[in-house]
This record gives sequence, C-alpha cells and structure tokens, in this order.
Amino acid sequence: MGGFRNEAINSAFDCGFINRIITHLTSSGKQMKSDCISTDNLLRNNEDDITNRLTSVYLNAKSDDIFRYLPQSPEHFDSNTDHYIGRTDIQVISSNHFFQDAKAYHIIECKRIDGTHNLNNKYITEGVERFFSPAPKPKYSSYYRQNIMFGYVVESISISDNAEKIDCLQCTLLTGAVASNFVLKNSDNSEYYDYKCDYVSDSIGKIELSHLFFDFSDAICKN
Repeated sequence: MGGFRNEAINSAFDCGFINRIITHLTSSGKQMKSDCISTDNLLRNNEDDITNRLTSVYLNAKSDDIFRYLPQSPEHFDSNTDHYIGRTDIQVISSNHFFQDAKAYHIIECKRIDGTHNLNNKYITEGVERFFSPAPKPKYSSYYRQNIMFGYVVESISISDNAEKIDCLQCTLLTGAVASNFVLKNSDNSEYYDYKCDYVSDSIGKIELSHLFFDFSDAICKN
C-alpha cells in the first residue's frame, strides 16, 4: 500500500479494499450469468474456463479503475529448483500502481462447488490449505493478511446449508491452521453468500479469508 505506518489505518484500508473486490466480483458474476443465459453461451463446468471468462470479459473489461485481475499467476519462486511453488487462480493488483511493493496483492482462489462431499473436501484441501501449507512457505502469500476463496456453485443447491458443511469440515480436514467459524457478512436472495473466517497458523500467524459462494448453476452447460 505504499506503507502507512499506522497499522490501524492499514487495516481499515485493507478491509475497504477486500470489500470493494468482493463487490466487483459479485456484480461481474451477476452480469456474466445474465449474459450466459440471454445469449445461450453457457459456461462449461470447468474451473479454469469460468475463471478465464470472468476475468477477461467482466472483471477487467468492466474494471473499477483501481484493480486489475490477473489469472493463472505464478507464486513463490524457488531459487533452488527454478520453479514456482504455486500458481494463483486470480491475482489482484493495483491498476494505478497504488501498491508500491511487488509482493503487495490480494489472491482469489477459485473452486467449483456442487454440494458433493468430494468438491467440499477439495475446497479445503486444494483451496484453503494453499494459504498455509506446506510450512514454512505456503503455496500462496498473504501480504495484506486478507484473501478470498471464490466458490463457483455449479449445481442448484442450498448455498447456506453447503457453507455450513464446509465450515464443519474445516475442523477435521484443515491442516496448517486453526479456523474460526464462518461469519456471514452479506447475501443476496440466495444468489450469493459472503462469509469471513479467521485462521491462525504457526508458520504465518493470523489471516482472514472471505468465502464468497456464487450461484452459477443456471449458466452452466449440462451436456
């Protein structure tokens, strides 16, 4: 952020930024869903395909002039192997260089959700855990201590009921951190639910993840 020295001010700015990103995600998701249905150009039930259309056609094309959304960005270069440890689904950077440090960005980790135990498990073990494992250098960074999990709901399910299942699964499946309970921040007529959850890790300390679950089920090709 250029680095305000007052940590309280930093926290307030971060909170505002993360909420602004989530607002842009939800408005872009609504527009993409509407366009998919009205033009019959439905989405394949594939995480990367959904992410690519969302970032290229909506998040960046209809930008809020503060952030840019970079899909499939390499994360954590390992000089011992000359490979990157991770690859983020979406990296959120400042479009006007407001963030001075090259490491200063938010991460959006995307995962499909269909109500099954399989994808609920993967949401945690192949999603949430990337912010904490493997220690001491997780696959994903948390420069601002706030990042986003974006659940693409691809089947017609009760999002709130499924979020409760994921919340419970964290108690038994999550490694590398201890999670608090999900706290609902916002929802919109069952189209999306936005929760927050705090995590404490021995390797990186405390961070917050927002869990945004958005209903794309009507926009998914069923073939």
